[in-house]
Amino acid sequence: MTRQTTKEALAKAFAGLLEKRSIDKVTVKDVVAACGVNRQTFYYHFRDIYDLMGWALTAGVEKYTGQHLDAGMGWQEQVKGLFHLFYLHRMVILHGYDATNRIQYERVVVKWVSQMVRGRVDAYPQAADVPEEKKEFISTVYARGCMGFFLEWVEEGMPDERHVRLDDYFTMIDGSLGHALDKFREP
Repeated sequence: MTRQTTKEALAKAFAGLLEKRSIDKVTVKDVVAACGVNRQTFYYHFRDIYDLMGWALTAGVEKYTGQHLDAGMGWQEQVKGLFHLFYLHRMVILHGYDATNRIQYERVVVKWVSQMVRGRVDAYPQAADVPEEKKEFISTVYARGCMGFFLEWVEEGMPDERHVRLDDYFTMIDGSLGHALDKFREP
C-alpha cells in the first residue's frame, strides 16, 4: 500500500470502530487489528488516536467538498452540504467528540465555513475596497459563529441537520455583511 492508501485504510478502520463506540474506548491496538497492519505502521503515520481523528476528519471533509460542492453553488448551499455530511456520519462525529477532540471539530468547521463565507464576502461590490486581512477577519468571525451552532448541535446529539437554524444564521450574515464591509473600507 502507498502511504496515502495506508492512512486512508487506518482512517476507515477507525471510523468503523467509532460507529460502535466512543473514542475513549478505541485503542491503537483496535485500529491496527481492524486494518490488518502492525502498530509500527500506525505510529509511522500518526502520533496517537487523536492525530488520526484530526487527519480523518480533515481528509473526509476535503474529499466530500471536492466531490459534492462546487464553486457554482451558493455559499449557503455549501454550508448546508457540509452539515449534511456531518449528519450522515453523526455516529462517528458523536463518538469522536470529547474535550480533547473538540478543537479538531472547531478547526475543520472554521476552516471550511470561512472559505464558504469568503465567497459571499467577495461577491459584494465594496469588497474590492477592503484590505485582504479585513476580509479574512470578517470571514473567520462569521465562521466562528457557525462553529458555535455546530458544537451546540453535536452536544444535543445531532438530532437533524435542520435543527441547527442555519437559515437564521444566513439571514443574519446577509443582513450584516455589507455593513461590516462598509466599515472596513479603505478611504
